[in-house]
Amino acid sequence: MIDEIQKHFETEYPREGCGVIGVVKGKKRFFPCKNVSETEDNFILCSKDWFRIKQQADIIGIIHNHPDSTNEPSQSDINNCNAIGIPYYIFSYPEMELNIIEPKKNFNPLLGREYKFGVTDCFEAMRDWLGSENIHIPPREPFEDDWWEKEGLNYFSEENIKNWNHSKVKEVQKNDVLIFQVEAGIPNHCGVYLGNDVFFHHAVNRLSCRENLYPFWIKHLVGIYRYEA
Repeated sequence: MIDEIQKHFETEYPREGCGVIGVVKGKKRFFPCKNVSETEDNFILCSKDWFRIKQQADIIGIIHNHPDSTNEPSQSDINNCNAIGIPYYIFSYPEMELNIIEPKKNFNPLLGREYKFGVTDCFEAMRDWLGSENIHIPPREPFEDDWWEKEGLNYFSEENIKNWNHSKVKEVQKNDVLIFQVEAGIPNHCGVYLGNDVFFHHAVNRLSCRENLYPFWIKHLVGIYRYEA
């Protein structure tokens, strides 16, 4: 498997190469993925590759390299590893020295968080609030930023929300997940209903907060989903 990984890194150089480790019929396999980052000193794993691989393997790790550098994790590596909830396998390149970092769940206050996509954003705010209410949904997929502008990506689709053990309902009650569509062709924001016209969410360029549904946000509400206990 190391030879396959190294060959993929050679192909991608000088960009960071990336992929995943999946288990198929009880054996580990390396699946190379496209790096869709717009910069050479970073990686963003292609979501289409991720979902394709998930249909044939159990993903147990994310692999990438640091070209012409060490295998020490960046803060972004650490944050994303914690958010996604599976180990990161980081190689130096061309030395191919491996460093494995394990996800850790660090306490982060629910209210007043600074926004950072993939780390402290609307999905993480929703997931953490529900966790504080003993409603647990799986860690996020490796989201691509601005996915609502990219063809074929919809992280808030009916199918994905079913994987959170949530089903669509018509009338809202406490701890229901609210899905919004704001200036986009598909849903692109979420929050948690708290009752009395108040919900909790974390919007771009704002701190996480409680806010009224009316009069602004109700216009963008496209779905209400309830945990199937």
